[in-house]
Order: sequence, then C-alpha cells, then structure tokens
Amino acid sequence: MRRETAISVVSISVAFLIAALVTVISLRMGRNDSILIFSIPFAASIVLIPAGVLRKMRLSQIDSARKNLPEFLRDLSDYTMYGVPLSDAVVRVSANDYGSLSPEIKDLARKVKGGEPVEEAMENFGQSIGIMDLQRIGVILRKAGESGSNTADVISLISNFTSQLQLLREERVAEMRNYNLILMVSFAVFFIVILIIDLQFFHAIKLSSTGAFAFHSTGATVLERIFDIGIYVEAAGIGAIIGMVKNRNPSSGFLEMGSMLLISSLVLAVAGVI
Repeated sequence: MRRETAISVVSISVAFLIAALVTVISLRMGRNDSILIFSIPFAASIVLIPAGVLRKMRLSQIDSARKNLPEFLRDLSDYTMYGVPLSDAVVRVSANDYGSLSPEIKDLARKVKGGEPVEEAMENFGQSIGIMDLQRIGVILRKAGESGSNTADVISLISNFTSQLQLLREERVAEMRNYNLILMVSFAVFFIVILIIDLQFFHAIKLSSTGAFAFHSTGATVLERIFDIGIYVEAAGIGAIIGMVKNRNPSSGFLEMGSMLLISSLVLAVAGVI
C-alpha cells in the first residue's frame, strides 16, 4: 500500500508539473486554444498509466491466488481425509508453494502454530489479498469445524466447486480479451478518421474564404476542437468499458485509458492539429 501511495503521489506531482510546463510554453507561443486540449489529457495519462500498472499487478496477484486455490484445497482435503486434524493439515500444506496465495496460508499456519484455534484463525483468511472467495471459504471451513461436520468432505466439495469456477473464469477472460481487442481497434479507426478530417477537411475549410459553404476560420477551429475532445472522450469511455468488462470496475481499465490518452495527445501535437 505504501508503494502504491508513493507512486500515485509522484505521478500526480509529475502530471501537474508537465501540465504547468505545457501551459507556460503554449502561452508564450500564443497558442491559447491548445493549452487545455493537450495538457489535460496528457497530464491525466501520466496519472492513469502508473495507477493502471499497479491495478494490473494487483489483479495478476489475485488471479494467481485464485488459480492456486483449488490445489491448496485438494492438498488440505487429502490430509483431512486420512484423519489428520484440520489445524495440522494447514501447517503441513503451508510448506508447499501456492504462488501469491502462499503468504496468506503461511500467515494462517503461523496463527495455528501460536495456539490459536483454526476456526478463529480462519476468520480473517483472505482479507489481506482482498479475494471474496477466500473469505467465503474461510467462513465455510470455520462453520464446518464448529458444527463437527466431516471436514474432508466439505473441503473436497469446495475444491471441486472452485476448480469449475476457475475454468469458467478463464473462459470468460479469453472471450473478453477478444472483445477488448475489438474496442481498441474501433478506437484506432475512430482516431484515424478524426485525424484525417482534422488534417484535410478542416485545413481546407480554414484556407477557403469564398463559396456558399465557406466557414469562418474561428468557427472551423471551434468545430475542430470539438472533434479533438471527442477523441479523448472516446478514449476515456473505452477504457472505462474495458475495466467494467474485466471485473466490473472502471479503474481496471486505467492502463488502457491512459495509454490511449497519451498516444492521442502526442499524435495530435506532432501532427500539428493542436
């Protein structure tokens, strides 16, 4: 958490500095209309990209824990099936490697070794990672131990259920990956079309001063800026949709959102549109 907070603070600080620098340069060059069009999305991308990277790392950690959860439950079930108490089984399986799930299991084993009843130790199982599946499993195992049920059968059922659930998740991720690719391609097409309009159509309108369809130069510039803003709105919207598709959270699409804003602002600036 401290690392994430530090990176966020640094990103925001750098974004403000860049925005201020771009504003000063634009004012000196007399390009007042380009200040907000470039500096705001560019500065936003400086904040969103690091936040998106951290979010992606966090989701990768959660996915790794979920993938190793069925294996952990199977090992736990194997021990309890042969009469090993649940507390001893937890201590024994803690020596195995379960990826990002291992710290949570080792913490659980440490509590059990310290004399804490396994039912009480299970109360906070999964909270540090933030996976609801682990927390639910902890509650189920705690209730099974308290009621005197056959713990081995309960763990075996949970293991089978989590395995099937993980397969469904992987299928959904594969399907959504294709959907995300379609969204990114659609944004690229939209951006290229707007860029061509900016470079060809609006440029021709500004040069034209006669004719029935002639536009005033100022009016053409305003219309051009509206199209440019539409690019940024499209980038933000697609990024939010990608986040919702991933895990129903727009913040999960911050990396894609920031990348599209950064590329768009830089390309428009290099092309001389803004």
